[in-house]
Amino acid sequence: MQTHRETDMKLIDITRPFQAAPLYPNTEPPVIEQISSIAESGWNVSRVTADSHTGTHADAPSHCLTDGCAIDETDLRLYCGRCRVLTFPENSRIGADELRGRIQGAHRLAIHGGGSAFLLGSGAEYLAACGVKAVVTDAVSVAPPDNEAEIHAALLAAGIAIVENADLSAAPDGEYLLFAFPVKYTGCDAAPVRAVLLAEEQ
Repeated sequence: MQTHRETDMKLIDITRPFQAAPLYPNTEPPVIEQISSIAESGWNVSRVTADSHTGTHADAPSHCLTDGCAIDETDLRLYCGRCRVLTFPENSRIGADELRGRIQGAHRLAIHGGGSAFLLGSGAEYLAACGVKAVVTDAVSVAPPDNEAEIHAALLAAGIAIVENADLSAAPDGEYLLFAFPVKYTGCDAAPVRAVLLAEEQ
């Protein structure tokens, strides 16, 4: 196994700020309120109220599959390892034709599409056929609004992890190591992640 010194790697944080991340339509913004202060009790303590799909997050199979596992039961190996960042035009729909010839050897795919590039059903099927383990997107959803359920189900049923609402603006196309572990919310359909990419320094 090849190893790297810490100084040989560049870390790119692809996690959006929790309170400033784009919101899925009709979703309430997160609220972080202080419930205790150092002046009052010696401790700062806050309460966080948010949708489970707020900010950069991972979808669990239970999000749309009746027999799907919850986020605490997903295989953590899906969320770490080799990942290819690819740019697609804004407002594009990504089918098999748009992926063919671009993902050979890719273990995970990060879609950099300006927050508005979405997978089509044929794209989801092609990724599954190619053995891709995870899809990261900078959009609030991996799928277009008119076909979300089918595409989410196709990916999750194939064992492909989904990480949505990432910030890929500082990650040029290329090969990286992805680390995007979801918070261990027991029985939940999604959870926030702190997602990063590691790249070899040139």
